[in-house]
Amino acid sequence: MENSVLPYLEWEVLREPITIFKVDDRTELPKGQKKIMINRDEDYNLRATLYFKDSTIMSGHIPEVAGSFAEKFDIQGSYSDLVYYTLESCLIGNTKIHYIQEGQEVLDTANLHFKGLRMRYKNEKEGAHLVEWYLNGPKDYVFSRLTDRKLVRSFSRERFVSNENRIDSIEVSLESRSLPTDFIQIKVGDFQFLVAQVPSGIGPKWSSNIGIEYRKAWGRIPDMNEREKIEELCSFIFGRQLLPVGYTIYDQNENMVEGYAHDPWGKEARSYCSKHDQPPIRISDGARGKAEDIISQLLPKYYEKRELLRLNEALWNYWIARQMPPGTNLPILAAGVESIIDGWFNTKSQGVYMKKEEFESLLKEEIEAIKEKFEKKPHGDKIIANILKAYNFGIMERYRVFFEEINLPIDDHEWEAINERHKFVHGRIIFDETDWKRVIQHVNTFETLLHKILLKVLGYSGTFIDRSVLGWNDKQLS
Repeated sequence: MENSVLPYLEWEVLREPITIFKVDDRTELPKGQKKIMINRDEDYNLRATLYFKDSTIMSGHIPEVAGSFAEKFDIQGSYSDLVYYTLESCLIGNTKIHYIQEGQEVLDTANLHFKGLRMRYKNEKEGAHLVEWYLNGPKDYVFSRLTDRKLVRSFSRERFVSNENRIDSIEVSLESRSLPTDFIQIKVGDFQFLVAQVPSGIGPKWSSNIGIEYRKAWGRIPDMNEREKIEELCSFIFGRQLLPVGYTIYDQNENMVEGYAHDPWGKEARSYCSKHDQPPIRISDGARGKAEDIISQLLPKYYEKRELLRLNEALWNYWIARQMPPGTNLPILAAGVESIIDGWFNTKSQGVYMKKEEFESLLKEEIEAIKEKFEKKPHGDKIIANILKAYNFGIMERYRVFFEEINLPIDDHEWEAINERHKFVHGRIIFDETDWKRVIQHVNTFETLLHKILLKVLGYSGTFIDRSVLGWNDKQLS
């Protein structure tokens, strides 16, 4: 940890284990003396242990009957009337009864499962400054602005040979200072915010940790829905899914007002943080501040289009697909693209049909399989015609019309990747006979296609990283 850092200003509230010594009574908990210890495990997930003396049966246990559900409850507690705690949506897990040894008092224990920890500080002032904390942040090259941190300390020493006879006196001022390039500034509409790197030594070492910081003095603090949009777009541009772990609210004098801690999404944060970056635009080309410029440019359009085109659903599918094995993730990537297409058709599309010969050429194998299955059955010709008509408009036609309407040219290998998705959806893959290098290329192509679509509907017209071809070179979008 840097000597010039104040940890409570630079990272989330559960950076060190917390003990709640005063736990309020409620029917689900044992009566009498009890305390709760809370920490994070090696994947940065929340863990809590309840310590208690009264080993009577508690009613807040996880149910033992398969398929049943227990009522969750909140636990309240405090520390010296200075901090008030709430453990949200709790259930009691495994309980261990410890026997009291002679001369010693040993408390029984139970694991607590809970959604999040809220901490409210005894502070009469309103929040003026909010920071949301994330694992899996971007690498150093993203940041372009300088922070000057100073921590000044004083030391004095006086020696007396008698009560009034001072023989020696020393006063020394000590200053720790650091000057990292560790944040970017985004301005949008009537507010601005910072994406700031957390100093080294704070938070888990296996993650690049960041805070997204908002202040009333910078215009206003956006609401939760707006902050989710900011998180989503920043994740996309950084090429890394930001994993929120909580937030801290401060007053105008930087005293804590409220803190909240929760699990990172997916519960396997170390695995997520080990993945390589995959930004859609090259932000590591030495042009410091490029990520700042791109986010500032695209965020207003993302605000406008997010719900209409279901962009957040597309991105969720994208991040989930990145955690899956190659090939099996193609239908999930396709679901991301198709959520945008559905949003587009629901709000804007005029629509025309693909030419018959183009459709039959593109899906030759699938058409032959349909004909072979139904041509000898009664009314087979009609059945085949209806299937092909429905399949045409239901999948390939929607892709084709959408690409035409957003003016996004699609080449042959991108259509091949789209077609590969159908094989995995309909179980036409024989795993030990599949060319997996080719499948991986299709995955890279489909991911690039999703990048292109998102950038296009957000009004971007610069270069993007084309991962559909060897070399992963930059290519002009417009």
